[in-house]
Amino acid sequence: MKLKFGIIGAGNIAPVHATAIQNIKDVELVAVAANHLERAQALTSQFGGVAYRDYKELLSQSDVDIVTLCVPHFLHAPLTLEAAAAGKHVICEKPMAISLAECDTMIAACNKAHVNLGIIFQGRFEPLAIKLKKAIDSGELGRLLWVSANVFWHRTDAYYDSAPWRGTWASEGGGVLINQAIHALDLLLWLTGTPTRVIGRIQTLNHQIEVEDCAMAMLEYANGQMGIIQATTVAIPGFPERIEIYGSEGSAIYHKGQGQLEWHFNDASRNHVDKVEASSGAAQPMDITAAAHTAQFKDFVEAVLEHRAPSVDGKAGRSSIELIEAIYRSSRKNIPIDIPFQEDEA
Repeated sequence: MKLKFGIIGAGNIAPVHATAIQNIKDVELVAVAANHLERAQALTSQFGGVAYRDYKELLSQSDVDIVTLCVPHFLHAPLTLEAAAAGKHVICEKPMAISLAECDTMIAACNKAHVNLGIIFQGRFEPLAIKLKKAIDSGELGRLLWVSANVFWHRTDAYYDSAPWRGTWASEGGGVLINQAIHALDLLLWLTGTPTRVIGRIQTLNHQIEVEDCAMAMLEYANGQMGIIQATTVAIPGFPERIEIYGSEGSAIYHKGQGQLEWHFNDASRNHVDKVEASSGAAQPMDITAAAHTAQFKDFVEAVLEHRAPSVDGKAGRSSIELIEAIYRSSRKNIPIDIPFQEDEA
């Protein structure tokens, strides 16, 4: 069975999705929809398919099996609901949505329609991340004690001015946490689990935007381990993100954007560094390749064919939004926030 894709949205990330589709055997891009028709046509001229101005036309096409959403954050939930109602499987770019309530409606809609929902967190499919996950799960690092995610990136004023939805609570849903740092947060959650308590602080220090450009959070876990998140878009010129895992038997420092994974053990003879080719959006948002996206798209296609959930489903996508909302609430109320929390704890 040859599955056919449609892409809604033709912004910066859309060519990466199209390339990932092109890289997979026995799938085909048959449609692209964008408000700016010329952008959709630019994609179809390179990757194939029919261009539409109205996404509803794309959703009405019977030959479209899977829809990928490359649209602003505030459109993720409503378009997922429409795609599910049309019987399409959905791949949604990060963040899953701009609130937990929206995440829950997306999951419910896709469950009701019996279609798959996948959220793009391609970092889980990178070779060094997989190796680190296996080491943690096997106990190679011992009992986890301290973990951290560090995202010291740079975004110019021109970046925030490039689209009216950027830098706003209503449309972007937040700032550095929900946009730039969310990949590192997802990796931390995947690698070490969900914390049970968060103490967060956010500020806007160097951009004329509503949302935060600086954020910090302290994490507490049920097993006693602790962690910290540091994220900003004010760090000139922008530095590759880093995940640090410290256990009772050893440490691992994942320089994600540099493609390096340092291993340090009590037995120093085991210390080594793994290296692969890598890219980072630390300074330029689109300084990324399609390799990890291709791996995630391949997993999603296999999930559809095998009638199973994809590796990164709606539940997985929801977890990072839950953590981010907890940090925002903690900062706003100046108190620790327990996870999970009730939606009415505004």
